[in-house]
Amino acid sequence: MISVSDSATILRPRAEVYAFVADLDNLPRWQSEVVSTHVATQGPVRVGMRFTEDVRIGRETVEAHCEITELAEGTLLGFTASSPALDYSGKLDFTDADGGTRVDITATFALKGARRLLEPAFGGEVRRGVGYELDTLKRLLEEGDRRPS
Repeated sequence: MISVSDSATILRPRAEVYAFVADLDNLPRWQSEVVSTHVATQGPVRVGMRFTEDVRIGRETVEAHCEITELAEGTLLGFTASSPALDYSGKLDFTDADGGTRVDITATFALKGARRLLEPAFGGEVRRGVGYELDTLKRLLEEGDRRPS
């Protein structure tokens, strides 16, 4: 099992950062391995809400079935996910800090089957990926989306 934790301070109000992250359609914008998301449970984000993610793992893309497991409006968002290749879960905590919002991510990843042999190498990649995702989230919210239209 791979455990990861990282944090970033984003110079935007907590409500704005939380709203962006809790909008599941935004996941592919800041999580580089998420190709797309599809919400299965309509309505506002809440505990028990289900969605799928198409996630790149190496050279393949797998569908992960996800569920919101923890939620405290504006301060906490937790989830679990399961795919043929791996199971993962995570929690994002949002707190006021230094004129902005501190986002703390903790997550665990467990590769399945023969892929488990790759966990030592995969762990470093996952840790770098989480840091990159936080950097991307910070850039998007502080500088705005600069993708060509």
